[in-house]
Amino acid sequence: MIKIKALVIDDEEHARRLLHRLLDELQCFDEIHTAASAAVAAKELKNFTPDMIFLDVEMPGKDGFTFLSDFPLMEKKPCIVIVSAYDQFAMKAIKSHAFDYLLKPVDRRELKSCVEKFLESRKPAVKDSPDKFSRIRINTRTGVIFINPATILYCKAEGNYSVICTGEKQHLCSVNLGKIEELLTENSFLRVGRSYIINREYITMLDRKESVIVLSREGETVKVQIPRHHLRDIDNL
Repeated sequence: MIKIKALVIDDEEHARRLLHRLLDELQCFDEIHTAASAAVAAKELKNFTPDMIFLDVEMPGKDGFTFLSDFPLMEKKPCIVIVSAYDQFAMKAIKSHAFDYLLKPVDRRELKSCVEKFLESRKPAVKDSPDKFSRIRINTRTGVIFINPATILYCKAEGNYSVICTGEKQHLCSVNLGKIEELLTENSFLRVGRSYIINREYITMLDRKESVIVLSREGETVKVQIPRHHLRDIDNL
C-alpha cells in the first residue's frame, strides 16, 4: 500500500488528537504532523511536505480559508480536506479548490472514504471495458457513477471538482477536469480553455456577442457562457 503524509491543522487539541488517531487507524500514513494554528502550520511546511492537509476552518488569528489564500508556493501542492463543525462552508471549500469536506465530529467511514478517494486519484484514469457499453467510471463525494459519454452535453471545472451536465442532471464529481478529459477519448469532445469540455455533437448555435454556446439534445437546450478569448477554440468546427 502507498504510504502518505498528512498535516492536521486545528486550534482545538482534542480535535487534533481525535483526527490523528483516526488517521493512524487507517494504517496508510507513515507521517502525521499537527499544528495548532495557521502560523504554526506555515512553519511546519518549511520542513515537511504532506500529501494531505486536514484543515479546520474557524481558528483564531488566520482562519482556514485565509491560510489557503496565503498558501506557500510548493512544487507539489498537497490535497486539502476542509474539516468543520458546520456545513455552510462547503461551497466556499469547493471554490477554494478543496479536495473534500468533512464534518465534525469526523466519522470513521467518511474519513476512510476520503482517503481512499485520494489514493484512487493518484492512479491513472482507466476507461471501462467495452462490455459496460463504453460507460466511463467517475468518482463522486458519495461513491461512483457510470456515464455513457454520448449523454454528456458539457463538463465544467469547479476547482479540484468537476460538474458533468447531461441535460436536466448535473453530477458533481470529485476529480478534476483533466481526469475527465483523459476518459473522454472520443473525437466528439472539445476542450475549451481551462474550464470546459464541450460535446461538439450538440452545439446548435454560437453567439459571439454574448459569448454563449447553445447545446441541444432531444428537446433539451442548455446555454454555456464561455470566456470571450476562448471562443477561438471552436472556430474550426
